[in-house]
Parts: sequence; C-alpha cells; structure tokens
Amino acid sequence: MFFHKIYKGIQYTGGPLNKLNGMAGISAPNRSVPVIRLVKAHNPRSAGELEQLIADHVGGNCACGVVSQGTVQDFGRNLYDAQKKYWGYHRFTLGECVQWEYDLFILQTLKGRTMEDKCADELQKLLGNEYAVKFANRYADEELRVDLEVCKNNNVIAGIQVKPTSYNKVRAGIRAFNESANAKYAHTVFYALYDYDSGDFTNIEAIVFRLQNG
Repeated sequence: MFFHKIYKGIQYTGGPLNKLNGMAGISAPNRSVPVIRLVKAHNPRSAGELEQLIADHVGGNCACGVVSQGTVQDFGRNLYDAQKKYWGYHRFTLGECVQWEYDLFILQTLKGRTMEDKCADELQKLLGNEYAVKFANRYADEELRVDLEVCKNNNVIAGIQVKPTSYNKVRAGIRAFNESANAKYAHTVFYALYDYDSGDFTNIEAIVFRLQNG
C-alpha cells in the first residue's frame, strides 16, 4: 500500500509529468484501470479503499467486470520508465512518479465523484421538484462524456459534465475530444465548473437559468 506523501515543488496532475503521462498513454483506461467505472461499482469511501480496489481488480475476477492492469505503484513505475523513452533521462524520481499517479487515480477521482454528488444536489435544489437530476448511465458517462442528466416531465432535457475550473486550461485536443463526444448526445451538454480549493461551483446559477428558460 502506498502512503500519500507530499513532494515539495512537484506539480501533481499537471506540469511536465502530465504531458508525459498523456504522451505515453499511461492512464488510458485500457492500459491502467477504468477507475470511474470502478468507483461507481463499489463506491469506495476513502483513498485507501480505492487504492486497494484497484489492486484487487488486477486480473479481473470481480463480478463488476472491471479489470485493472496493475496497481497505483505499477502505474507510477510506468510513468518513471517513460521518462527515458520520451525525454532520454529521468527528470523525476520513482517516488515522485508514483505520487503523481496516486493523485490522479485516487485523490482526483474521489474529488470528482464528491463534486458530481454535490452538483446533483445543488441543481436539484435550485431547479425544484418540476425537474429531476440523475446520474447518467454507463454509455452516456463513458462514451458521451455526460456525468448527470436533467429531466423534466420524465424526459431528459440536458446533460451535465462536472469539471474543475482548471479544465479551461487543458490541452485543446482534450476539449475537442470531449466536445466531439458531447455532440453525439441528443441534448445540450452544460459544463458545471467548480473551484478545486473551495469546492464552490462558479456557473451553476447560469446553467439553471438556461435550463429554465430554454
């Protein structure tokens, strides 16, 4: 079990390791673990529980169908080894690489799930009983990049994708990929953005206004 440790001066879930992780495809679900599906299947309540779930699903012996290609430590080792292939030398230590993948797979995933729950609650309160906010099914979530669905009179009227405000700074290719997936959804997809530190949504009232006024 990897114990969370802060390495000073390392920018986790961003910076050069983020670029390297993307180039090497280390966190791609088919090369690591479809962690969102794992979370939705088992609903872990702590970082330690999620880390153990990832390890326990190596080999894919669970009825949930999720298969992990390794542990968080394995993913960190893959990131460490990728430095030599893509950069020609090791700029970051193995510990720093494991820490980066830990933050990505464990901390960021749990934060994202918490914020999806919070977004659903806040939207429901602001929209009122005339509307219903529910979690999207697996296909909409994984293929169309829709986290939540908003219904009125039992009909879906919009999709919601929950992201931190830092999403506005991600590579254009990532945004284009998500927009392409969203375009296949039958309804408008709104992006509910939240401040990572405070946990406050920055545009939820504007989304509610659009939903109520067409």
